[in-house]
Amino acid sequence: MEPLSTFILDFQTQSMYFEADSYIATSLLAKYQKICNLENMEVFAIDPPLTSAGWSFAKLFLSGQFVEKIYECNLQGVDESKGKKFEDKFISWLNTTLKNRNCRAQLKISSDMQR
Repeated sequence: MEPLSTFILDFQTQSMYFEADSYIATSLLAKYQKICNLENMEVFAIDPPLTSAGWSFAKLFLSGQFVEKIYECNLQGVDESKGKKFEDKFISWLNTTLKNRNCRAQLKISSDMQR
């Protein structure tokens, strides 16, 4: 696999759940950051949300190296997820993983991401 570029994801949830959902997501990513021995690197970030009509929208950034390391730890789960392209499978897996932790947010590949 060629090196991955930064993943730029749309993170959206109902405004009343944004704080809790973003906490669940960042906690999960911090756990993987530790598992992947990347604690001393900035490998993910979430922008402050924009709020409209009861919904909050933010950008979630994941470094390509971080995505690759998470994939190495979860080969089977990612490979068995929905989608034809790797990016789609990874986002599907991440959405399911977050949902299993009671996160109500939905992740989608942002139109800002180069594919």
